[in-house]
Amino acid sequence: MVSIYREFNYLENIIKKSIVVIGNFDGVHLGHKAVLNYAKSLKNNNNEKVVVLTFYPHPLKVLRPEYAPKNILSFRSKVMKMKELGIDIIVAQRFNKKFSNISAENFIKIVLCKGLSVKHIVIGDDFRFGHNREGDINYLKSQENKNNFKVHIINEISGENVRYSSSIVRDMILKGKMLDTNKVLGYFYEIEGRVVKGEQLGRELGFPTANVHYLNTIIPHDGVYAGWVQFNNKKYKSAISTGCRPQFKGKKRFLEAHIIDFSGDIYGTRIKVSLVKKIRNEEVFSNIENLKKQMGLDCKEAIKILEENKI
Repeated sequence: MVSIYREFNYLENIIKKSIVVIGNFDGVHLGHKAVLNYAKSLKNNNNEKVVVLTFYPHPLKVLRPEYAPKNILSFRSKVMKMKELGIDIIVAQRFNKKFSNISAENFIKIVLCKGLSVKHIVIGDDFRFGHNREGDINYLKSQENKNNFKVHIINEISGENVRYSSSIVRDMILKGKMLDTNKVLGYFYEIEGRVVKGEQLGRELGFPTANVHYLNTIIPHDGVYAGWVQFNNKKYKSAISTGCRPQFKGKKRFLEAHIIDFSGDIYGTRIKVSLVKKIRNEEVFSNIENLKKQMGLDCKEAIKILEENKI
């Protein structure tokens, strides 16, 4: 069971020894998983806790909001994936202007040592910390003996012909390259949310859909995708549209999933939608009958794709 805290000082006197992994971990991709598994390998007994120290909101959203990236996963989904990996504690440190003014020296002394009782620190080779990013891995290493901790620097991790990177994942999602995204994430890109009532246009066309609003997550390239919808511990083949429905002159982007061979009222249900492969771009058809015909073909193509890409 993972425990979640919003302030590092809540853990003072609660944990005796920790292995702290620091990073944003957006997407919890295969590179992140390798780092987190390495941190777990440093654990000698149950008294030592693996602590993920991340920042919420993303520091750029506070300091330079125009450069802040959209999230790959919702915070809820990120927590669930870390829970599945066996992380003990997540500190989603509340990031604000006050916290950004902590010096590199005090970040080590107050946050890591006093607050988190750190014995091992696991970081990437580009890690910077403290006010104006004044601290780096060399400074952190220089403090090992003084503070009785050990620093573990993880160099960039890559797979076969692909670099594991959150920015690469975002680019792939924006281009609709879901099979490539899967090679970096280790799972098909997911959108999670509660089913909301739409205009029920899909139902009128004979293809009822479960609609989910995007919140602060990245929005995939507009189009129709084959994908899986999961809820109530079951998974269903689906044809999924993301975009603004140009056929009906829509303006707001959201996701619509037609769950194949399913009927039932799932309004208000939390679902997880996994996008597997793009079938086509959004189109405007000359008439509704042609649209319905294409939707039928989309469902057939989705079934074919999903038979080859199970989850």
